Amino acid sequence: MERGVEMPDFFDEFERFFEQHMMGEHRKRMKEVEKAEKQMEQQERKMQQNVKRLDEQDAEDPFGQ
Repeated sequence: MERGVEMPDFFDEFERFFEQHMMGEHRKRMKEVEKAEKQMEQQERKMQQNVKRLDEQDAEDPFGQ
């Protein structure tokens, strides 16, 4: 059976649908995950800095006098 020019190829249509609806959503979610991961890394660095500062303060004045 010969296909007409006006009939889109099923696989081309499927590929377009998959890219738009599946991969597009996946990329969007991955960007959100990466953003949250960066924020968590920044918070962890701040906490480490605070711990270091508290350790330094404790070394200078162990009894908080």
